Amino acid sequence: MIRIEGRGAVYGEVWYDEEPTGDSRVDIVVYRQRETPIADARTAPFLTMVTDLSVEEHAITERFGKDCRYKIRRAETKDGLRMEFITDPESRLDEFRAFYDAFARQKSVAPCYHQWLVAACNARQLVLTSASQNGEALVWHAYLMSGKAAWLQYTGSCFRNRQNDYRALVGRANRWLHWKEMLRFKDMGIKRYDWGGLFEDESVPENAGINQFKKDFGGQQVRTYDCTMPVTLRGRIWLPLHQAWRRRNSAQPAAAG
Repeated sequence: MIRIEGRGAVYGEVWYDEEPTGDSRVDIVVYRQRETPIADARTAPFLTMVTDLSVEEHAITERFGKDCRYKIRRAETKDGLRMEFITDPESRLDEFRAFYDAFARQKSVAPCYHQWLVAACNARQLVLTSASQNGEALVWHAYLMSGKAAWLQYTGSCFRNRQNDYRALVGRANRWLHWKEMLRFKDMGIKRYDWGGLFEDESVPENAGINQFKKDFGGQQVRTYDCTMPVTLRGRIWLPLHQAWRRRNSAQPAAAG
């Protein structure tokens, strides 16, 4: 379980088929990526994509798009890339955070949730990976591991305002890193490679592009559910207050500047 100290309550995240333990000392349990909703829980449907790693390697790659296979092959043979696969990432969290947050600023998206990264690391469920060339990091990924599943939590690459050749290199490195991770996870006994969600609405071109990148690896679209349930009196009081606060703030216009 990933245990996070919130402002008014302690949250515990459990993933896939994981269940909370009796001594978890949390007020609210968040069940991530459940196959079916949980009765009496606050439930949100979620669309994701999954690659099955239980089959042979050739059965995985034959579902890749032609362009995807070509870019991975070129990255493997010509780009001189190096992968790091970090299963004990505590000493590298600041390095990852600096890289990802720089990427987030370029993309105008939220920075990584540092408290979650620390909690996942403490639970020994966090894996960090990177692809680099000549000592320069091109791509970083962060994964949540639970049982036989690996979930892509963060992916970052800093290539905005760079030349086209460099941008193409980073794109190949990203695909190559995903493939090398699949092989490493497969060797570790992981069977479910979860791409961390798909956008339901593809009317935004960037969302459609991200979805297409993931779909090019030939995975299967899956509907799952995130379920939130208070388990203490403190949790039952805090959860509706917190969700009402979030609704109120999300409805307010952003402040100028």
